[in-house]
Amino acid sequence: MTDTVEQTLKQGRLRKGRSFPWRLPVVLFIFLLISIVTLWVSNAWLTERFSESMRNKLEVRLTLYSGNLKSELQRNSIVPKLLARDQELIGALHSQDFSTSTQRLIDFVDEIGAASLMLLDKDGRTVASTDRNNLGSMHREKAFFVEATRSNETVFTIVPQETGGVDFYYSRRIEFQNRFIGVVSVEVDLHKFERAWAGISDSIMVLDSEGKIILATDPRWRGVSETEALAKRPAETALSQAVQFTAGLTGYRDSTYVQGEAVMRTAGRVPFRGWQIVSFTAFSSVREKVNSILALEVMGFTLMLAMIFYLVNRRTRVRLKIFENESAELRRLNERLQREIAEREKVQKTLEVAEQSLEQSSKLARIDDLIERMGAITRQLKTYARKGSETFSPVDMSAALSSSLSMMEPQLKHSNIRLEKVISEQSVVVIGDRVRL
Repeated sequence: MTDTVEQTLKQGRLRKGRSFPWRLPVVLFIFLLISIVTLWVSNAWLTERFSESMRNKLEVRLTLYSGNLKSELQRNSIVPKLLARDQELIGALHSQDFSTSTQRLIDFVDEIGAASLMLLDKDGRTVASTDRNNLGSMHREKAFFVEATRSNETVFTIVPQETGGVDFYYSRRIEFQNRFIGVVSVEVDLHKFERAWAGISDSIMVLDSEGKIILATDPRWRGVSETEALAKRPAETALSQAVQFTAGLTGYRDSTYVQGEAVMRTAGRVPFRGWQIVSFTAFSSVREKVNSILALEVMGFTLMLAMIFYLVNRRTRVRLKIFENESAELRRLNERLQREIAEREKVQKTLEVAEQSLEQSSKLARIDDLIERMGAITRQLKTYARKGSETFSPVDMSAALSSSLSMMEPQLKHSNIRLEKVISEQSVVVIGDRVRL
């Protein structure tokens, strides 16, 4: 029974030694490390991929915007040439009769969709205009009038406004019999593209060949360079600095910042006088797509982690159950061992009592033997001490011989004497002295 208990305890120690309590923290650390690396790599790769996709879409969009600008400019560039050959306008300038000239220009502007049309005489005074408020105004010093008087071709002029914006004009001189008599001017409505671009989330600007912004969705940007425009932003707060730092960590370190927000700068060429169109698109759409995929990955890792904890918890419950069973078995074995120990103690006490009884019996037997020997010695002494009786009586020889041997037994045991006793089966009775015989 003791061997069984020792074997059970040994198995429990071996099982405990195989449990490896350090394995779970190591597995969790490796799992978390793999999760962090996977999320980091996924974030960088997905950001790069979606950013490249968005950049391609923006380049296509800028190409479309550039084509619209070019088409609008080409369509308006033909109008001054047609009006410079219009006989009614030439006749009005020659005769100084402009009663129908304004209506004539209004009809034209409805057909071509220009911002405005103006007819100026040779002194730069507006004699006909689609905007009647401009009638009589002087434009002798304006660049579009001066440039037109110096050239025989249609000229394109950008005229700055007092508000910081610019107006775009196509103008051409009008001649009658090789004599300069006036100028016809067409204002190109490029600002309608600004209004259209303002309806989307991108910030767009158009720069001329000198790098000055001539069209922009943000009115504060007009008339300055791109660097100066981007510098026009409110003072950075701690939140905006944190946004920029976070953007650098998420793959937008080389991005442009507009009002503290990381944006993608995309530039395209406008095939007209070296113009350039630039767009700034926020990374919010890219961030949303990346975050959605990262959320799925995090969910997957969370489920895996929950599964790991479930398996660990299940294994722990199984081990606890095994330990409970082993504890119950050990308790049963302990109780059984205690019962056996009690029984052994009881048997041991019984054995001690039996040994004591045997010892007492042995002592009594030795005393009885001693008494018998003393009786024999006494009888022997009596034999030698007293005289024989003169009276004889019948004596059984077998009994007398046995009594003599019994009396002499102690001496015979210490002597090297061999005795042979031959006793008849029948009683032999003689007449003699019992003591002496």
